[in-house]
Amino acid sequence: MSPKLKSLLVLGGFTAALFASTAAQAQKWNMPVRSNERNYFTRNIIQFSEDVKKRTDGKLEIVVHPEDSLTKQPEVKRAVQTGQVQIGELLMSMHSNESPIFGVDSIPFLSTNAKDNQKLLSIVRPYIEARLKSQNIRLLFVVPWPANSFYSGKEIASTSDFKGVKFRAFNPVTGRLAELMGAVPVTVQQAEVPQAFSTGVIQAMITSPATGVDTQAWDFVKYFYEVKAMSPWNIVIVNERFFDRLDKKAQDELLAAAKAAEERGWQLATDETGKLIDTLKTKGMTVREPSAPLMGELKKIGDQLVQEWVKSAGADGEKIMSAYSK
Repeated sequence: MSPKLKSLLVLGGFTAALFASTAAQAQKWNMPVRSNERNYFTRNIIQFSEDVKKRTDGKLEIVVHPEDSLTKQPEVKRAVQTGQVQIGELLMSMHSNESPIFGVDSIPFLSTNAKDNQKLLSIVRPYIEARLKSQNIRLLFVVPWPANSFYSGKEIASTSDFKGVKFRAFNPVTGRLAELMGAVPVTVQQAEVPQAFSTGVIQAMITSPATGVDTQAWDFVKYFYEVKAMSPWNIVIVNERFFDRLDKKAQDELLAAAKAAEERGWQLATDETGKLIDTLKTKGMTVREPSAPLMGELKKIGDQLVQEWVKSAGADGEKIMSAYSK
């Protein structure tokens, strides 16, 4: 073998090894998310993914799959846990049957404004992180929905007006709320709302102005009652094994991007709410404040649901509520 040919082979081998090393370091993660690209959650996550790619110099690319296009909402947590997908966004309270901790954010009338909601998160976050860690999942960030309120095709003066109404439930606690109002709970995910209304599967719902706009609720119901019952959280989680495969710098940059996304998401929730309600109005919906009797009845139901949650959560529930009430 000539010296020249030998040099070329060595150089070629070095180049191939360098390419293989670079390829091994670069990772592409798939991320199912809950809402369409217009929703502020998805816009925030797209910005998060762009931030991650920039911060890691392209070593980590997160491909966002909106509106349940890759993995259905109820399956996202399990998909992340098993490594079917590396990272995902989901409505935390959807899994409150698994653990009451996952449903604390959705207890009606427990935290009805941003300040109280942030206080609740600061108290509950260690419990959420511990639960997820035991399942090989890392919590990256949390973003709230705008306050959830009633959508109805008829006027609502008291909870008795919901008697026998087929009421959309998106987690166990909204199903329980429906029961206590005398309504019939029907589990329907966000992407299925328009079809459920058009086929008569549901006749009313409690959800955010964001979901109302996303699903074009004005096509199916006339009234929006601002009861501001709760602001549930969407959480972004990552499989711990995939996180561990990142080098230390990439891990730090991912966590920094997640922190920025959480701060941005909370601000977006505040900024977007008024715009979303204005959209409901311009599309022909009647936006009303709830009557005093209705709110009185709902607060009593809320108190009952708090007590039920504490009982189901046991000692942890008592600690959380004790800290929250201070």
